[in-house]
Amino acid sequence: MKKKLVGLLAVLLSFAMIAAACGDDDSDSSSDASSSEASSSEASSSEASSSEEDDHSDDDDHDHSDEDDHDHDDEEASEPAADPVAEGLARAQAVVDSFSEPPDQITVTESINSAVPEGKTVAWLACEVTCAAFNPAFEAATAALNWDLEIINISSFDANSSILTALDLGADFIAITGTPPATFADELELMVDQGVGMYSCFDTTLPNELEGLMTNCSGNDNVYAAGSVHANNVIVRSGGTAKVLMVNIPDFAVLVSQRNGAAAAFEENCPNCTFEELAVSLDQLLTGEVPGAIISAFQADPDLDWLMVAFDGMLYGILDALEGAGLDERISVSLTDHDAASLQECVDGRIEFGTVNPVLYTAWLMVDGMVRTSVGQDIPGNGHVTPPIPLFLTQTPESCQALLDTPEADWKGPATMEAQFAALWGVN
Repeated sequence: MKKKLVGLLAVLLSFAMIAAACGDDDSDSSSDASSSEASSSEASSSEASSSEEDDHSDDDDHDHSDEDDHDHDDEEASEPAADPVAEGLARAQAVVDSFSEPPDQITVTESINSAVPEGKTVAWLACEVTCAAFNPAFEAATAALNWDLEIINISSFDANSSILTALDLGADFIAITGTPPATFADELELMVDQGVGMYSCFDTTLPNELEGLMTNCSGNDNVYAAGSVHANNVIVRSGGTAKVLMVNIPDFAVLVSQRNGAAAAFEENCPNCTFEELAVSLDQLLTGEVPGAIISAFQADPDLDWLMVAFDGMLYGILDALEGAGLDERISVSLTDHDAASLQECVDGRIEFGTVNPVLYTAWLMVDGMVRTSVGQDIPGNGHVTPPIPLFLTQTPESCQALLDTPEADWKGPATMEAQFAALWGVN
């Protein structure tokens, strides 16, 4: 990882070398004795003079060298020493500033080049943790196209039978989030044989790496950036002193990328911070064991003073557990990916801030990929991998309340995203 220090400029000293002027000692063979003595006397005089000049020249050189040394010392004294803490805080603040306002434009700009066919069927495989939040957007996007929607509830690492169910229902497109394609490789081959593509988000597999995988919006680079933005805001809010525990489920590759983004930001911008991960499993989350594991970690290390929560579904029970253990005054809590419940906790002052991840927007983005496939058009950005999805920080209770006051009680994405997608698709 990267720590950058500003070095002092080296000053190069140059010493002039003065060549001694030498007279000719040899007398001419035709000269008489007196003439020879005169020449010898003149030569001696010349050598003495030359030696005196050299001595003065050497003195001058030493004088100039002393002056140069003083100049060098003055330059070193006037050049301020680099402050890595201040420089790191400045870099972190620049990142935070760039993500403090919600963007108002969708990240797709290419229009559809022909009429979109009606009557297609979309199967949305909704995971057990947070995926119900996507449902309204899939409903709205498919309705705008006069397409049918089948919502099939699944376990995150057991999508296999649900894919077969979707194919039996006649799905033209199947959507999923957060589940590594390696867990349903055989079913994906069957989908390819039937001409059905998988439209994914929140995973690290790239569409060009796997036949049948059509999109992966919010992949590795996007969640790495989200982890970095989150960490930089912790750095700024702590004044560069945070001792951080991140609770995470590294079984999800996408959450490993998020952790790596956070770790890189702390290493680059906060020399006085510490960062460690508390790795838990999905089973621990579903059985309510995560709050207890967090309390044990904080009790074991009294220096820890920040808790970064990897996503909204992990927050439940943690805040009450911190209060019950008397740790809520010591520990500041921040979150990646708000939901309505965590926004209320922000309003109530129980969490410091969060990043807002527009799950509704990503559902429209996956449907956008389906639309382009339906007309034989390439999906831009290598399957919506780039550019990254919109992201911003909720910095105050007021900003969280403003999102709670929206119809979605969340940040759906750019305010007019539905109309912007519809315009690209050529539908009302």
